[in-house]
Amino acid sequence: MSQNWNPLQDLITLQDRMNRLFEDATKRRAHSESDTSDEFERADWVPASDIYETADSYSIAIDLPGVARNALEIEVDDNRLIIKGVRNIESTQSRRSERPTGKFIRTFSIPSAVDQNLIGAEYKDGVLSVRLPKRQDPKPQKVEIKIS
Repeated sequence: MSQNWNPLQDLITLQDRMNRLFEDATKRRAHSESDTSDEFERADWVPASDIYETADSYSIAIDLPGVARNALEIEVDDNRLIIKGVRNIESTQSRRSERPTGKFIRTFSIPSAVDQNLIGAEYKDGVLSVRLPKRQDPKPQKVEIKIS
């Protein structure tokens, strides 16, 4: 009796293994962070994120489809941006579930160039966008000095 090769199933198995590897690495890194290590251990999943930089700000985009706006918490603590929340999906009898549920947490170091008082966030279409404006350095001015 021969088995047919199913490339899709092999890819899914590989993806599951990579996800577990990433989660294990994240948990190990979390152990080295003293304040949030307990929270990382209790986190059920880690949402994907992208970080962008422009001349005047940094931006973080985090994929959070299915997470209610009121289930999100964002705070700054000791030069770290901490984003926590929970995604609950109604349980149904499914053959396979790939979407993670439960608690999550992400932390990001805030560069010293960021004006922490101006950090803002927007949540739209399942994507949390956090804008971290850079401090405005005084622009050099040309000043003519008279010689007496």
